[in-house]
This record gives sequence, C-alpha cells and structure tokens, in this order.
Amino acid sequence: MGSMNDRDAVAWLHRRIGFGLPADELAAAVARGPQAELQRLLQLATGPAPTDPWDDTQLPLDPKDPASKQYAIGTWLESMIATTDPLRDRMAWIWHGHFVSALDKVRVAKFMVDQIRLFKTIGLGDFAALLKAVTIDPAMLIYLDGGSSTNKAPNENYGREVMELFTLGVGNYTEDDVKAGAKALTGYKMRPALPQATFIPKNHDDDPEHYLGIDGVHDVDTVVAAIIKQPTLATFIAGSIADEMLGTKDPATIAPIAQAFTASTFNVAALITALANAGLAGAGQSVVLAPVPWFVIASRVTGAQVPQNAALGGLRGAAQVPMLPPNVAGWSGGQAWFASGTIVARANLALEIANTTPADNAAMTAATSGDLDALATALGLVTPKFSAASADALKAAKAPKQRLALALITPEFVVS
Repeated sequence: MGSMNDRDAVAWLHRRIGFGLPADELAAAVARGPQAELQRLLQLATGPAPTDPWDDTQLPLDPKDPASKQYAIGTWLESMIATTDPLRDRMAWIWHGHFVSALDKVRVAKFMVDQIRLFKTIGLGDFAALLKAVTIDPAMLIYLDGGSSTNKAPNENYGREVMELFTLGVGNYTEDDVKAGAKALTGYKMRPALPQATFIPKNHDDDPEHYLGIDGVHDVDTVVAAIIKQPTLATFIAGSIADEMLGTKDPATIAPIAQAFTASTFNVAALITALANAGLAGAGQSVVLAPVPWFVIASRVTGAQVPQNAALGGLRGAAQVPMLPPNVAGWSGGQAWFASGTIVARANLALEIANTTPADNAAMTAATSGDLDALATALGLVTPKFSAASADALKAAKAPKQRLALALITPEFVVS
C-alpha cells in the first residue's frame, strides 16, 4: 500500500479501525485531516463509554430463553451500525474474535453481553487489566470450563488457551506451564442465578508454582503478571491485531508496533496508535472484510435499515453471527470468506441493504444516476474507483437497487 492523500487516508482509517462513514460524515472527517481524525477516534474510544445499548430486563439469567439470545445478538449488531464511537466498537469486535467465548456453550445471553461490555469498557486500556478481567469473566469461565476447575480436579482448557491463543502463541510455553497455570486458576465457580463468578477458597490450589520461568505463581494476579513478563507477548498481540487491521504478519511491520506497545507498559490505545500510523504511512496489505464488519460498514454508508431477522439470517448463511464463533480459535477469515455459500449469502444481504437504502442517500443517488465514480466515493472506498470488470458489471445492472447491491459485493468494497 503506497502513500495516500488525505481523503483516502481518512477513508482507510474508518474502514480499518472503525466501521466506515456515510458520505457527509466522511467529508467532515476529511476536512479535519487524518491525524486529527485518528486522535478524535482515540479520544472517543478511551473516554467515557456511550449509553449502553442493552436493557438488562430483557436478559434474564435463563439459559433456555431464546428471546434473550436473539435480543443480545441483534442489539449488538444494531449498536455497531449506529455507533458514534467506532474505534471502541471495532476493538470490542476484534477482542470478541480474539478472547473467544460462544453463546451456544455459554447459553446465558447476559454473560455474553457482559463480556462485550467488558471489551467496550476497558478494551483500549491496560492489557494486563483486560487479561485479568477476561480470565474471571463468567462467559469465559463457562466456555473454557474454568468455572468448574478445583484443586482436586484442575481443568487445563483455559490454562492452555490463555497462552496458546490469547497471549503468547504456540511454542512459547510448556505442558508443565499448562498444568501450573490450571492449578493457580482454580477455585472460581458459576452459581445459578448469579451474574458473576464466586471465588471459593477451599476449592483453590494456593501452592506456589513454577510458571513460565517464574516461581511463586499461585493465583490470577500472579498468572497474569507472569504472562505480561514474557518477551513474546507484545509481538503476539501486535501481530494478532495487525493481521486484522493491517492485513499483514510481516515481522518488520509488526516489530515497531510491538515496541510501542511494550514502551507504553502494554496500553492497547498506544498499540492502535502505532498500528494506525504505520498503515497511514503505507504499511500493510488488503484485508477481506468478514461478513459482520462488511454488513456493518455497508449499512452505515448506505443508511440502510435491514430488519433484524433478515440481517441475522443472512449473516448465518454467510457463516458469521456475532457471539457465535465456531470454536475457540474464532473465525478463520481471509480467503475462507470466498466460499461459494458465503458469497451467495452476502449477495442476498447486499440486496436487502439496497432495498432498505433511503432514496436520498448519496450511494443510492449515484446508483440511480449511474455515476460510478460518485458511487465509489459515496461508499467510502479507499481508492474511490471501480475496476474495469466491476464497472462493466455495474453498468449492466438494470435497476438502481441492483446496481447498489452489486457495488456492495465488488472486490473494491469487500476487500478493504
């Protein structure tokens, strides 16, 4: 990716670390300039959280209540579309795919909602605090069996994944570390009808362990402290987020981002600042938008209001529904989103978006006039121009809504 003018740089920022912007808001952001816009997004994301979108009266602690599950998922999706704090919400989405829990095992919708609230509240702050909070989060305790792990029967699931998938990566821990960590994390229990975990001292193994090269580890705080001291942590976390936002795992690109993360004493906002500035300077590659970010961006730039049932049904067909990742590793992403079934589902969703786009939206106006450059600009494309092949397909569209739907599934829109 080469250097960009101010318009393209701001569009890139909002597609990569936010959820896109409709044409009038993008024009205002361009007038502020890329650095001012980055600072504005960071200030919003690290300031007081906006109004919570969920109503807890609709989230009973009942694992058999299907209405609460649809409400939890649908409300999150709608809040991402409506957000005025896009970096906060994009990071909550990224952490959801990193610190994975899933509603089909957690079962209680409020526990999943509370985990997303956690990501939205402290997801750009101190990484150690985030890691500790995730470790004893009810959804995580249920999903990786920490809520039933005792000194008599330590469960190693979270003890393994916290290192392998969440913080350090394969090859940077031993099986002895898994066992030691599992023992140190025992004693938490999820009780029916209570919204938080209970620590039961008699169920906890408080014997000091040798863990990740450190002696005396015996509880959550010392486990987190030991992980934070590992030299591979910064590179692993920086690499994970850079893969999502920059589309690269290039060590030369990730190294200075990891250094900034370390220098900040592991502040996530500092990591995002370094990452965004690297992208604005030309680092990184293209990124295939996963179905949920694609749907959110498409809905925001068009002003569409797809009915919740249609949105969730379409995303299910596209193989990505919020709060329902397929396994602890999350969604595969990248080229996996080009499978034939997911492409068809995305095309159907694109038509739903086009059908509910207001007539006076800039994208619909451009689709109606057939002005493809104006359409590319209105959709917030980083380089506001369609390829010759895409342009030919768009020109052949027989109606404005069909043209807009096609534009939303062109490579120029799907590949950020």
